[in-house]
Amino acid sequence: MGVLNQCPFNNKLAKQNNTHTKGVRRMLRYSSNRHRQLMTASEYALQDATESSEPRQSRIASTIIDDDKKYREWELRHANLLRPVAEQSARKYQVLALRHADVQLIHRRALFKYLQTHEVRGVCRRRLFRLFHTTLDHEEAILAEHRQYMLAYSSGISTNHIVDVMQDSTGTRLVEQYEKTFARYFEMKCFIATARDSDCIKIVRSSLRDVQGRLMRLRRRMETELPTERTGSFDQQELLARSGRYEIQNYLNV
Repeated sequence: MGVLNQCPFNNKLAKQNNTHTKGVRRMLRYSSNRHRQLMTASEYALQDATESSEPRQSRIASTIIDDDKKYREWELRHANLLRPVAEQSARKYQVLALRHADVQLIHRRALFKYLQTHEVRGVCRRRLFRLFHTTLDHEEAILAEHRQYMLAYSSGISTNHIVDVMQDSTGTRLVEQYEKTFARYFEMKCFIATARDSDCIKIVRSSLRDVQGRLMRLRRRMETELPTERTGSFDQQELLARSGRYEIQNYLNV
């Protein structure tokens, strides 16, 4: 029996008759016990987020959990996202795989986040959807992009929790820098795709190369800089958290 299944916190949630976790989990076959533990931690992090004081986080987590179809899709995608992490037994390689997962989620959230941040409407928005969803009509593209954003955002809730468990402060800092730099890169790419002033496009395109270089350097650092804290693997971290030897964020408090 896994460590998480022995925890009073798990028993408390089980009593809430969360049919989503009970009904859906039988549909997936995890690659290992570690994979199952990662998914269990992810599920409870998402459940905990429904009571978050941050409105967007609470709303998105509740939307995923309260809809069986959305939850099944989230679980399938999130399980695939975490499979490379579960395949590693050493903490440093688990951490590197988690950083890669975070980068994937940043990319998946990028378009919808850009549209929200810059309040893109009308012709410009249509051009962007044609660029990123060439085979879909406009309404289908909007729905597909919104679904991807919701799934990526909710997976980010869970991966952030796992990063907290792994205490990868180095990775957290690098991922934050990457997300800010990628947002700038994506903004410039969208400007080039939608602008009509050729001189402005040339100026932005010349600056784009510098931003691309920064992104590549950050990716190399994320792939090579090891965590500084001397702590154990995900399995050991979860076990210590459950034993009460130290506190691990609100998701694991019992």
